[in-house]
Amino acid sequence: MQTVQRFFTSFSDSFRKQGIIGKIILASVALFVLCCLCSVPIAILSPSKPASQTEVTPVDVSSIQTAAFNTAVAGINQTAAVNVPTNTPAPTSTPEPTNTPLPPTAEQNPNIIKPGTYMVGVDIKPGIYRGEAGRDMFSSCYWGRLKDLSGDLDALLANDNSIGQFYIEIRDSDYALETRCEIVPLDSLPAGTGEFPQIVQAGTYIVGRDIQAGTYKGQAGTDILDSCYWGRLSNVAGGFDSILANDNAVGQFYVQVAASDFALLTGCELERVGD
Repeated sequence: MQTVQRFFTSFSDSFRKQGIIGKIILASVALFVLCCLCSVPIAILSPSKPASQTEVTPVDVSSIQTAAFNTAVAGINQTAAVNVPTNTPAPTSTPEPTNTPLPPTAEQNPNIIKPGTYMVGVDIKPGIYRGEAGRDMFSSCYWGRLKDLSGDLDALLANDNSIGQFYIEIRDSDYALETRCEIVPLDSLPAGTGEFPQIVQAGTYIVGRDIQAGTYKGQAGTDILDSCYWGRLSNVAGGFDSILANDNAVGQFYVQVAASDFALLTGCELERVGD
């Protein structure tokens, strides 16, 4: 630092003594010397870095990540393209059902009789009608043959709370019929196939149409409250004169149905065990 000061002091004295040309020359020399003198301390104060600390041009990480991402996406796209099945046949359409006629049902029978009261010969014809009720008294079907429409108790010719399959015979002399469920004329239903069941549920069955004659076995409870009512019938008009024989059976029991019987009424399941 003192060398620089001495240089400037000497230069100042010489500069004042020179003319214009000399001053220009001295100024140029002074500027050159000054640059040389200043470069030395700067070099000293800025030591060179060791080879191990040589600056490395920073790597653009984001560009590498972007390139890797693009490569991964390209690989996924290629995999997806390989895994997509080509020329996959389209599922065939389910053929529409043909117009096959449905088997006849009670709802399709044009002669069906809805619940209500009907005057015989006016609203309903005499004959045998068939209905279907539940398997116990809570789902039974009430019906009554009437001699008038007074509503009195003595207007009843016959009535019942039928369960299961049942029949009602309406006679020419009846004035009206009351039914709480649907019934259909028996002659509007197809005849039996000739194959008879060996086990029948609670209901009424016409002998030779629904069941065959023979010996039937049943099982009831051990007291009258859990007994099984059965009746061999000469007709299905529902009167007391229709009953050929009947019983409230308890425990194990048998019913022998004759070929001359018109129908069998049972309040429980029976199995045919012999002729």
